[in-house]
Amino acid sequence: MARALGPGVPVGGLAAGVAALVLWVSALSLGWLDTAVALLFVAGLALSLAGYAFGADERARRLGVIAVGWNAFGLAAFTILYAAG
Repeated sequence: MARALGPGVPVGGLAAGVAALVLWVSALSLGWLDTAVALLFVAGLALSLAGYAFGADERARRLGVIAVGWNAFGLAAFTILYAAG
């Protein structure tokens, strides 16, 4: 049986999504910044899904749902704006 995860995992996923958003709206013009933002959103989504799927209690799973929504929305917006040019 898989070990249950506490609320730290979905909070980490949410923090990764917030960090990605902060980097994305920053005025930095670095070539690798788009890749870093996309990877942060994907890592946040993975942590959030793990927190939702293997959450130890209801609070951890609810945080996972919020973090999944945040990271999915951010990744979708990033993808749409990146594809649009």
